[in-house]
Amino acid sequence: MPLTILHAGVGAAAAAAAYAADRAANNEPVDTERLGHTALLGALYGAMPDILEPPTNRYHRKFFHSAATLAAAVLVLDRIERREDFRSGVKAAARSAMLAYMTHLLLDSRTPMGLPLIF
Repeated sequence: MPLTILHAGVGAAAAAAAYAADRAANNEPVDTERLGHTALLGALYGAMPDILEPPTNRYHRKFFHSAATLAAAVLVLDRIERREDFRSGVKAAARSAMLAYMTHLLLDSRTPMGLPLIF
């Protein structure tokens, strides 16, 4: 559980940073309420792999902790960026969620257990 909390914190920071960078890139002010909502979304998605596959033992990493899921998240992020019919707020929220999810997998990939390829 302590690492799930770490993943939530890193996800929150990544999502908030993505939101702030997006606002800065568009020369728009940061809305602190939306920043807070984005950080909460990032915390949820940063912890999502452990929510879907609880760390009950050291071999809990399966599909949602896999390199295949990381690759899928990158593809989803790319698709989100290419969509022109999404409102900018929806796009920013989806981008923040995917980035937060990816931080979890990237952090886990640096441990001795690493990430499974698929399962």
